[in-house]
Amino acid sequence: MTSEEKQIQVREWFWLELRSNAKRYAHIIMIATKPDIIKQAPLYIELKKRWELVVLIHTGQHYDYNLSQWVLEEFGMIVDINLNISWKLHQKYSLIIERLWNILLEINEEYKKIPVPYVHWDTLTATTADKAAFLNKFAVVHVEAWIRTFTPKKEFFHTLFQDYEKWKFNWDSYYKSLQNSDIYELGSIEPYPEQFDTRGVEPSAGYFALPHELYLKTLKKEWFPKENMEVTGNTVADAIEISRTKVHLSKAFEQFPTMKWKEFLFITIHRRENCEKKERFLAIYHGIKKLIEQWVYVCFLGLYASEFAIDSFGLREDIENLVKKYPENFAYGKALAHHHEVIDMISQAGAVVTDSGSMQEEANIVWTPCVTVRFWSDRTETILEWANIIAPPINAGLISEIVLWAIGNKAMKKKNIYGNDVSQKIVNGVLARLHTQGKLFQYDDERLWLEQYFNWK
Repeated sequence: MTSEEKQIQVREWFWLELRSNAKRYAHIIMIATKPDIIKQAPLYIELKKRWELVVLIHTGQHYDYNLSQWVLEEFGMIVDINLNISWKLHQKYSLIIERLWNILLEINEEYKKIPVPYVHWDTLTATTADKAAFLNKFAVVHVEAWIRTFTPKKEFFHTLFQDYEKWKFNWDSYYKSLQNSDIYELGSIEPYPEQFDTRGVEPSAGYFALPHELYLKTLKKEWFPKENMEVTGNTVADAIEISRTKVHLSKAFEQFPTMKWKEFLFITIHRRENCEKKERFLAIYHGIKKLIEQWVYVCFLGLYASEFAIDSFGLREDIENLVKKYPENFAYGKALAHHHEVIDMISQAGAVVTDSGSMQEEANIVWTPCVTVRFWSDRTETILEWANIIAPPINAGLISEIVLWAIGNKAMKKKNIYGNDVSQKIVNGVLARLHTQGKLFQYDDERLWLEQYFNWK
């Protein structure tokens, strides 16, 4: 370790408390990004409520107070260990594996606890924490498992753009065509690198907590043990229920007062492939600009990635001029610190426009139409359930037209497809398997109950 590297931080008295705890299993909740914290919080709360031994490990990836600490405090989460990883992407991968590896070994060998890591979704943390666990013979609980991108086939897009150029685009026909499962194919590397991350987690999982029935069908095709799969729903539904109890504390509309009581667009753009590729970001930006110039109410959050793109592609002066020219209908500012403030705003929005996976889910749960600015979605269930529509980041005019039709669209206000009491179901599933199996990691002779036939005489 070089002198420049940050050291692992451990909460005072943590190791002493761990040694004195009589529980056999250490339920390790892994967090890193703001969405991780939000979606893992209900599991943390549920396990604590049952007096299980819970260890909260933060990789340190989202270290900004706005992105991490306020949300931790909002959900009452206390970090036990901070891995303090940073630097470039490949260094983050290696550091998490190395540092978590050593911690898991210490918990197991020195403190005699069996680690049960809970990794979330398609994150860098999920695909590194699971390696640190699996290579030490600890299987993980994969929360929101098997998230895959379903991409419309090439022919679909070519027809769409050619028809639009010929003034043949029809919103209703396009919207309905996206419900045809035959148009989709699997195999996309986007979102990048998340589609790599989520594919890397499954072989390490001893329990798959699937957010929707769609993923049960597709996961079975990959030949993983079906007894390890359970459709539980999505923990973000539980997080929203918690946040709804705090909406009265929200100061979101103090930050964006011109949006109050308006049918506004709530916009977040942050994906690497959208913000690093100039042509894509310009199509998105100018699509948003067209909406502002048509006097649509727009609230555009400046996230790190979109701020980077605005500066990199020479748009800073232009967006500042838009703020000055359209003060009544264009609000532009920093990300909201608290989850209950996000829920407050998207609940009252006319539509959400985003490239975020979590935001697609949240929009559905609060009955708000969603427009996903991608070529695809890794939340295809929201599209098949009519709650979401794709606006491919190619043509600014097409993006703005798709968004206009979505604002306040009653057909897209669909009831929650992600269930309730999700964390309770996941914890029940994990504890049941630990009770019968003793652990989640199993060799085939254990998984297939063949040990009774051992005979070495």
